[in-house]
Amino acid sequence: MLIAAITAVVVLLGGGTAFAMDKRITLTIDGESQTVHTFGATVQDVLDAAEVSLGERDAVAPAPGTELGQGADVLVRRGRQLTLTVDGESSTHWVTALTVGEALDQVGMGGEALSLSVERSTEVPFSGLEVEARSARHVVILRDRVRLEADTNAGTVEEVLDDNGIELGEHDVVEPALDEEPTDGMVIDVLQLLSEPETEEVPIEAEVEERETDELEKGEERVVQEPEDGVKEITVATVMRNGEETEYVLEEEVVKEPVKGITEVGTKEPEADVDPDVGGEADSLNWAALAECESGGDPTAVNPAGYYGLYQFSEATWASAGGSGLPSEAGADEQTMRAKTLYNMVNGNWQSQWPNCGVHLFD
Repeated sequence: MLIAAITAVVVLLGGGTAFAMDKRITLTIDGESQTVHTFGATVQDVLDAAEVSLGERDAVAPAPGTELGQGADVLVRRGRQLTLTVDGESSTHWVTALTVGEALDQVGMGGEALSLSVERSTEVPFSGLEVEARSARHVVILRDRVRLEADTNAGTVEEVLDDNGIELGEHDVVEPALDEEPTDGMVIDVLQLLSEPETEEVPIEAEVEERETDELEKGEERVVQEPEDGVKEITVATVMRNGEETEYVLEEEVVKEPVKGITEVGTKEPEADVDPDVGGEADSLNWAALAECESGGDPTAVNPAGYYGLYQFSEATWASAGGSGLPSEAGADEQTMRAKTLYNMVNGNWQSQWPNCGVHLFD
């Protein structure tokens, strides 16, 4: 009887011990929860009971060797790939996050101001997710005396202004254009117009170019092309600058291009006055008739045979009569004076100098 009683007690105690070791554990895998009954004491026992195998990229909390009490929680997150392209540069990360926002926290970018191609609440599936992001750009907004610096993910200049509480007036001018995409370091200039812009035409004064020429004596000028003023349209408005109202040119457009004038300015040294008379018989002869016969009366005449001017001097004869340079470059009075000098030098022997035309000296 005693033995049977002891055996009954042992069986009873044994059954009570087994009941006490059956633990109810809440196992949550990627947000889905289930209750697991286990007689095991550790997290690994719970995973085994639920037939859950951990991959290399998976995470579990608490750690697999942690002992659990009744009603404990075990969290499992499966590893998944997040491909993140920021400002055109891509990188791939293994995360256990369920949403894009959590994934950014895990890769250390949760605190950065990023513009994402998806919402931060978007789920990251087990198959992975590709996300494009654009980092915030630092811009400066200038409005009269106010300078505002901001980091923005806005897609246009207009959105930047809206995000920073800047309301534009009816005629305000913004540069760059409102629909332009902000860039890092961009300066956005807001010009407050206090009046409606007005457009008027104003002349563009034409320039005059002066060109030197040895065809004219010094002090002489010749107009080659008359200057013509152009016309431009100027749009102006009253603006606020440094706290004061002032007129400001908003835009200029050339309607008619000016035409540049051209004036020639003489550089030739004026010829000195030369007395063609030398005294004696030579002054009384008909030098005009001789010149007409020799050169047609042209003081610049040049004969390819080497004779120059009114009286067709050779260079050597011209030099012997006191001339310099070419006879055809001297004035008519000097040429006549040199011819008379030559006549006297040869004692009136005109035949030796002008054998064909010399007879006309006596016409």
